[in-house]
Amino acid sequence: MCGAMTHRGPDDAGFWRFGATCIGVRRLSVIDPSSAAKQPMTSKDGRICVALNGEIYNFRRLREALAGGGHAFRSRSDTEVLLRLYEEEGDECARFLRGMFAFAIVDAGRRVLLLTRDRLGVKPLYYAPIAGGWAFASELGALVRSGVIRPELDLHSLDLSLSLGYVPGPRTLLKGVKVLPPGHRLHITEREASIERWWDMPMAGATRCAEKEIVPRLRSLLEESVELHMISDVPLGVFLSGGLDSSAIAGLMSHQSDKPVRTYSVGFDDAPEVYDERRHARTAAQSFSTRHTEFVLKGSKLVEELPRIIRHLDQPSFDGVNTYLVSQIAKQNGVTVALSGLGADELFGGYDSFRLIPPCWRISTTWGKLPLTARKTLVTLVSLMLHRSPNMPPERIEKFLRLQWVKSPLGLYALARFLLWPEEKWALYAPQLQAHFRERKADTDILAMLESLVRVGERPWSVLSELEMQVYMGWRTLRDTDTMSMAHSLEVRVPFVDHHVVEFVCGLPPGWERRWGHPKRLLEASLRDVIPAGISGRKKQGFALPMANWMRGELREILEDALSEESLRRRGIFSPKEVRRLYARFLEGRSAYPLIWFLSVLELWFREMLDARHSADT
Repeated sequence: MCGAMTHRGPDDAGFWRFGATCIGVRRLSVIDPSSAAKQPMTSKDGRICVALNGEIYNFRRLREALAGGGHAFRSRSDTEVLLRLYEEEGDECARFLRGMFAFAIVDAGRRVLLLTRDRLGVKPLYYAPIAGGWAFASELGALVRSGVIRPELDLHSLDLSLSLGYVPGPRTLLKGVKVLPPGHRLHITEREASIERWWDMPMAGATRCAEKEIVPRLRSLLEESVELHMISDVPLGVFLSGGLDSSAIAGLMSHQSDKPVRTYSVGFDDAPEVYDERRHARTAAQSFSTRHTEFVLKGSKLVEELPRIIRHLDQPSFDGVNTYLVSQIAKQNGVTVALSGLGADELFGGYDSFRLIPPCWRISTTWGKLPLTARKTLVTLVSLMLHRSPNMPPERIEKFLRLQWVKSPLGLYALARFLLWPEEKWALYAPQLQAHFRERKADTDILAMLESLVRVGERPWSVLSELEMQVYMGWRTLRDTDTMSMAHSLEVRVPFVDHHVVEFVCGLPPGWERRWGHPKRLLEASLRDVIPAGISGRKKQGFALPMANWMRGELREILEDALSEESLRRRGIFSPKEVRRLYARFLEGRSAYPLIWFLSVLELWFREMLDARHSADT
């Protein structure tokens, strides 16, 4: 299992055994690279063992407090702080931590295994019951390599993933394997196993703050978060796209560092200018006097790297490629830790959904009460008018047609984020799977799953932000960022996802967004003296690759193979006729690329995770 994760920790490997329990760790040495910090780490009597993935940013303060209480330390590591904290606080130790982490603690005295994941899900933790016990790891591939997990496709999870373009937690695409939800712990004894939530999103109004104090308090929290995220005994840098979020991180880092911050950005010579943010990144880099490095990416590079990308992509996603490529560049240029602006859009309202959905919140319920035939007729009539608009992209009209199925406020979120609506998935499946899902009625589960995540009410902004953080960020961007960066032994840190920052913003009184909401006006106000004039006020662009161009060019041969009739018939999941119809629409420019890319990645992932593993078994 450790051999399958050497990339996550190329610096060292460690093992611990007590009776039938064994823990292995691959270590990426970031804090205290000495042998004294070797993992797994055990208590003096050898009966408590700790394995930590991630970083605890407040470990120095915790260490001082624990030392003052009589605890002795033999290293400068955050792992030992966790060990001592567990000795003091038991299962509740995570409540004192500020950082990104997934950890396992075996307490042989209590005969307990404790698995715990950080509040927002920055670091992954997979687990599965096995014959006579449990197995867990930071990656699905490690569980498969254990030999105790046979990789079998979970069709229900596949169905859910087609709605989103990524697999929703706590499910995975492998039968019997789950991911521990953020802010939860799994407590295992010989008699039972129980999952408990140890942290939850705050309610709106939980933050006690006068309006005039909001901006300065946020600024203080952001400065503190960035300062903590810069703690490292190895070189670190920042991904700089030239947008507000990454510029904010680079600017705050520069204010707190006595050396030039290393910044990295990428651009494209073989794609429309809209994808290339290098000039904006240069503006930020020059303003902050960073040590800036630019790279040009080409479709041929993605073709070359795609097999390795699929190998490291624990769960299929229509995204993640961008993080893989920029992480590779940063690692090759000397950094082991990189800071990212991820999370700001979800927290401060950077997406257009924050502008469009809240005003329609109540109307959507009335709309949902109309008969389906009436909704369909109205949507069709409007779409015909939209077709006459020369500047209206076909994929926008395609998404607009889904409005006929919206019945509730959560349906509006689904409209913004779904890759496929449940009604659209039906035609995509091969006949035998249509029959399977007709019996299971799995199509409705994804909307019910979304509803279970949030406290739905008359707080559209708060509900939307919670959904974006738990679903889009938690299930997709954080997971893709972790797997794609760790493929290069690069640790990516996300200061905007610091729980003190999240709790402050999410806990602001209802209505704060009317003044400080979309497009991230609160963030801009708190960093007015940091963000360069050329960056402030820019329309959100997002770090995107020219995937559609590459898929019609350099990547086309790979897509033709993955989506060929022979391949689809052999797999037996999707209708070759329907997939080829969708593929033709994409080639004609009548639909966007994510669905076709996701279907291609799925097939390539099947070959890597299912076919290759089964071949190895036989």
